Amino acid sequence: MPTSMPSFMSLVCLIMVININRISLSYTIPSTSTQLYVVPFPSLFGVNGDGSRAHPFSSLQQALDHIELNYYRSTVMRTDMITINLYPTHHFVNTIYFRQAHSHTRLTTMNAEDTAFYKDLAVEDHIHRKLSTASISGGIPVTGWISVGDNLYKARVTTTTFINQLFVDNRRISRTRLPMNPSEYLQYAAPLQDPNQARYGFQYAAGQFESWPLDDAMVVVYHSWTTSHHYIDKLNLSNKTILFTNPSNSPIGAAVAQGQRRFHVENMCISYVPNSFCFSNATKTVYLMTDSSYDPNKSQIMTSINEYVVVLAGNSSTNPIEDIIIDNVAIQHSAWNIERTQQADYQAASFLTSAPLYIANATSIIITDVEISHTGSYGIWIKEGTNSINIINSLITDTGAGGIRIGQMISPVPTPTTSIHIISNEVSYGGNVFPSGVGIISHRAVDVIIADNSIHHHRYTGISIGWEWGYAPSYTSNVLVQGNYIYNIGQHILCDQGGIYTLGIQPGTIIHGNVIKNVFSYAMYMWGIYLDEGTSQIIVSNNVVYNTGWASFFQHYGANNTIINNVFARASLNPPPHPDDPKTDGNIHVGLAENHTSITFERNIVYDTFQGTNHSAYLSDQDAIVFLNNNLYYNSNGAELLFGRQQISFSDWQKTGQDNGSIIADPLFVGDVNQCDFFTIQSNSPAAKLGFTNLTKLSKWTSGCDMNDKIDNNNQFYYW
Repeated sequence: MPTSMPSFMSLVCLIMVININRISLSYTIPSTSTQLYVVPFPSLFGVNGDGSRAHPFSSLQQALDHIELNYYRSTVMRTDMITINLYPTHHFVNTIYFRQAHSHTRLTTMNAEDTAFYKDLAVEDHIHRKLSTASISGGIPVTGWISVGDNLYKARVTTTTFINQLFVDNRRISRTRLPMNPSEYLQYAAPLQDPNQARYGFQYAAGQFESWPLDDAMVVVYHSWTTSHHYIDKLNLSNKTILFTNPSNSPIGAAVAQGQRRFHVENMCISYVPNSFCFSNATKTVYLMTDSSYDPNKSQIMTSINEYVVVLAGNSSTNPIEDIIIDNVAIQHSAWNIERTQQADYQAASFLTSAPLYIANATSIIITDVEISHTGSYGIWIKEGTNSINIINSLITDTGAGGIRIGQMISPVPTPTTSIHIISNEVSYGGNVFPSGVGIISHRAVDVIIADNSIHHHRYTGISIGWEWGYAPSYTSNVLVQGNYIYNIGQHILCDQGGIYTLGIQPGTIIHGNVIKNVFSYAMYMWGIYLDEGTSQIIVSNNVVYNTGWASFFQHYGANNTIINNVFARASLNPPPHPDDPKTDGNIHVGLAENHTSITFERNIVYDTFQGTNHSAYLSDQDAIVFLNNNLYYNSNGAELLFGRQQISFSDWQKTGQDNGSIIADPLFVGDVNQCDFFTIQSNSPAAKLGFTNLTKLSKWTSGCDMNDKIDNNNQFYYW
């Protein structure tokens, strides 16, 4: 072990200091402030209110205009915070901009007493029904449904927007799709030979496209870690070629094993299943097939119009908006729009440029107890010129792509993103439009805390840190990923993903105390903790990783990463589902060899359940420089575990100088290990004698070894 590497106890002490100094966040809502009221019933209260309780504003925009006029442009000095109290109903808005003039403002749902005051006066209509919290909506209601028969209805819309999302009584309705079964795919016949032209189409198979209504259709093509989304330009019937108006990032068909020539087609009004819809742009008509359990004319049906719903942005990083609190509201119904020539795929759905809550050039922002849902892209994007941004105790769910997006992709970074805290949130049910969206992604940012979050049911990676492939300056450092519960990730849709994924040099980054389970891709490359290209100087400690399709831990290439005191269990559980898929890669896997230390791997438990022969405990594609010591390995079925590039026995592996002090022995877990009753060792465990210390059981964690990605009854429309 290199003398420069920190001891385990020093790592624990370091993390304890980080816990005390970096995670303890608190805020105080001022007890006295100017109160403004917004009630969207203009016919009852007039349109020219003054914001008082007796004469409320009829829109949030009126309240913001009032603040700018009376407290920013005037000579009146701001001496306290202004609170905007929203009546708990839908507030339909064009994009709402909080600018520097709106600093020192709180946005919230009004209290029960005020709500009761207005409720007694208001005759709530179909649109403005009372909710539990105020909803700031970037959508519009869709009304006037006419039955067409067999649970099929139609309605005209007046907007010029292309309707590509629909929500019924707070649930997403899927666009019509071929194949109609969301777990099945079409397959094209062959890729096009010219690499550039292959970005614009493919040769289709007999029976595809020629008889389908294609004017408003979208073709979704599966590559490896992305899907590309295409509008149709033309069909060449003579050679059965389809060409698109917009390209994919890579040639279609380049990822043979991962993509498997898969695609599906959306928004054709011929493939209805219950709870699906399509849109005819020529007639501006939405067609909805129900499951007969609701009447569209008695339900609240929304479609999204605006890509940005709430924007917090100063003019520049030197003139930021500051001191904003948003609490106890929902931000909902943001749109996604793809131009007909726009490339619409890249890793982590990063080609998307919008979010319903968009924060830039801002400081001292608190977002707490907020729901962000029914989005077309990510839920939140914290971008350039930001510091001291806090997302706390909130729900980000039913997103078109991922959940929370932090930082910037450009290099060098002109105005940093720093001091970002993402703490105690639920980020769930993502990738409904763009499955490559990540639960929480931090591109280029420093001093970031991602802690105590529950991240589940995403179709790609759970948490992604860094945005530099290789060893160039990453503009990413001091990221703490701690105590997160990450589960049901991938869900057999895409390939090449991880529960936690990293890129580039990241001094000061620590991945500590997380639980990761159920990470499965479509065909290959599915790892629990995945240190990808150039990942360096990261500490991975005290994590529990289990139920992964491939290895629990994989490092592609990188330098001086420390992997210490983790439990890696039940890896490589996904036998190749397709005839040409490669076999799984065991438990711990290091890829490329370079002329520096790749990893130091100490005091870990590797608990293997593989049944059979020729199974790897530690695999190295090349003779990488690694230091493995004082680890415990065990196969519960008595199978021999193999080590190193040559896949040799444990005794021969130790003769090479590796795994000094390591043993093969039962770790003696407490409880029923067959039920994944956490992975706590007994006091007399041989792992304890090697220095392994028990891990903290997360309060959010649930027991059980079940690998099925079960859909909660409350999210029954979460399909793909």
